[in-house]
Amino acid sequence: MRLFLLILLILLPVELFASHIVGGEIYYDCLGNNNYKITIKVYRDCNSTGAAYDSPLLLGVFNKSNNSLVRVEQINYPGSVILPVIFSNPCVTPPSGICVEEAIYSKTINLPPLPDGYILAYERCCRGTDVINLYDSGEQGLSLTTEIPGTNSGITCNSSPRFTNYPPLLLCNNEPLYFDHSATDPDGDSLVYELGSPYHAGTSVDPMPNPPVNPPFNTVTWESGFNANQPFGASGQITINPQTGQMIVDPDLIGKFVVGVVVKEYRNGVLIGKTLRDFLFIVFNCQVSVVANIVPQDQLTNYVDACEGLTIQFENNSYGGQNYQWDFGVPSDPTASSTMKTPTYTFPGEGDYYVTLVVNPGWPCSDTSVQLFSVYQSFDVFFDPPDTQCITTNNYNFFGQGNYNPGSSFQWEFGNHASQNTSITEDVLNIVYDTIGEFPVTFTAQWKDCINSHTEIVKVVGIPTINFISESDTSCSNIPIQFIDSSTANVDINYDWDFGDGTHSSIQNPLHFYSNPGEYYPTLHISVVKGCSADLTYTAPNPIVIHPIPTAAFNVSPTQTSIFDNEIYFSDQSIGSLEHFYQLTETVDTADRFVSYFYNESGYHTPYQVVTNEFNCTDTAYRTIYIEPQTTLYVPTAFTPDGNKFNEEFKPIVFDVTDYTFTIYNRWGEVVFETHDIQAGWDGTCKGKDSPDGVYVWRIHFMNHKELYELHHGTVALLR
Repeated sequence: MRLFLLILLILLPVELFASHIVGGEIYYDCLGNNNYKITIKVYRDCNSTGAAYDSPLLLGVFNKSNNSLVRVEQINYPGSVILPVIFSNPCVTPPSGICVEEAIYSKTINLPPLPDGYILAYERCCRGTDVINLYDSGEQGLSLTTEIPGTNSGITCNSSPRFTNYPPLLLCNNEPLYFDHSATDPDGDSLVYELGSPYHAGTSVDPMPNPPVNPPFNTVTWESGFNANQPFGASGQITINPQTGQMIVDPDLIGKFVVGVVVKEYRNGVLIGKTLRDFLFIVFNCQVSVVANIVPQDQLTNYVDACEGLTIQFENNSYGGQNYQWDFGVPSDPTASSTMKTPTYTFPGEGDYYVTLVVNPGWPCSDTSVQLFSVYQSFDVFFDPPDTQCITTNNYNFFGQGNYNPGSSFQWEFGNHASQNTSITEDVLNIVYDTIGEFPVTFTAQWKDCINSHTEIVKVVGIPTINFISESDTSCSNIPIQFIDSSTANVDINYDWDFGDGTHSSIQNPLHFYSNPGEYYPTLHISVVKGCSADLTYTAPNPIVIHPIPTAAFNVSPTQTSIFDNEIYFSDQSIGSLEHFYQLTETVDTADRFVSYFYNESGYHTPYQVVTNEFNCTDTAYRTIYIEPQTTLYVPTAFTPDGNKFNEEFKPIVFDVTDYTFTIYNRWGEVVFETHDIQAGWDGTCKGKDSPDGVYVWRIHFMNHKELYELHHGTVALLR
């Protein structure tokens, strides 16, 4: 079996192995009397081995009503020409080894009229193995088809559209191409363009089906991530204007990519035929020395939207250029141009403008960038915030305002609790809310692509209530009572407190002193103006009981004395008290009514008395005592640091001094002890060791109570 296949392959003519098809197209011209001139353009890679053109080419003619084969037309090989590499960027050297041949087959055939007309098809395999966007591309061919309308269409002699220009084979990666992919129609029919999947026919084993495969034809199998509308993948861009055929291509992958473009032919609004062009793009990384690049509008530094007015500050990401020529796309104004690198331009009116930048205009190597800019005037929208209303009677009217265009559209959003959730009119009346709360209301105006919104809060409140509490219902006449309002209104409340003692307050939570003992019934009156208006009054059901306070008083004697006569006598003079308490110093207190105390520190002292009555009400009285300072110094003459716990330390006794220094010297004049603390003394050691018995000289220096410095010195005997 293998031997048979080998022999068969050797005997097959070389054209059956034709591969590396680049693309093609088919169209026809009606010559009259049912005669049609058929034209088929086939493009191939002339560097592929064993890929000769078909001779003859087999054209399948099918009955469109049932897709049956009518006959096979043979068209002789007319010869081919090598096409120049079509590449639109003169600043880039295209890769070497690119070679494309074109063969244009043509033949006039007679096709008797059929009710539904004919389908013509040329089927051939194979494409190159390195096509990125086709699955197993080396096993996929092409099928070029077109349709001839039948008698049911009422058309007796139609010529199909044919494309005007052939697209460039080479594209620069990440650089947009603008290409006129339009077609012409000899009959003046209306043409509509779209991207489409090319058709596939044949295999490497049967590259030229004979007879040709009947319709409907299979489309190519796309590699994962690619399709007819995304032949460069999801991130690559390709579009075609359905009315003009203007194509924009911006790839971001390198390699070979199959693309299909369909032109549909309409007469009097009725589709009468369609033709598909099958072609190839080769994308490579271009080393460009000059690139024109207008920063797109939505990528400008200060871009918010297209509705920021008529002035644009353009940004220029071109490189390799020295001169620039801008055309702002205003046909009525030939001066709408600039030679600045980054110009600012104010457009004459709202609309869409195609802005063109030429880098190095007139030079052998220049580049052009085109971007669409849309400019519209900004506008404001607003509406007056409505007043707060009551839940029982709320009814809101909203009136949209702003400097928007008269042709703007509107959208109101009131929320789910409104009687009408949304509206598209400029003014809306009689909106009612079914519950209390705060509800955002948004008014939006739109003109073209410009949108602006404004939001206000609608506040619906419930019926007011009144109540209050006091932190205590009993107190003393010298202790304030805190009143706490618990009324509800959700709007501003006017307060009038009547405390029952002839005094009033208008704050929400007052703190009140009752000066006189007794029982008081406080009353709160509130008035509400906004929302649910109301005047409400509430009186406490139980009285506030105010108890009398005792009177604290005491005598001190004397109120001024010397530090050497420092005993002070205290005697109670309070009225109406049961308990008494003296705070004589920060650390000394007593409950005795009559007491004396020795103040050992000079200066001012403020003892105070706290008394309590049977209602646990208290009062406090304060007195001031002054102990006159008197500087005092006493220095012992000997000490015995022998460990018997008696007379172990040599320490002067000193009072009412500051800036104190106490120093001791041995008989050689060396300092054995020094301190600035009047409570510190010498323990008879020096540097951790016992000092020997003997006589030591002491020196004391300080500032006395009159702020005069004194110096004293003497000797002390150390005995063990």
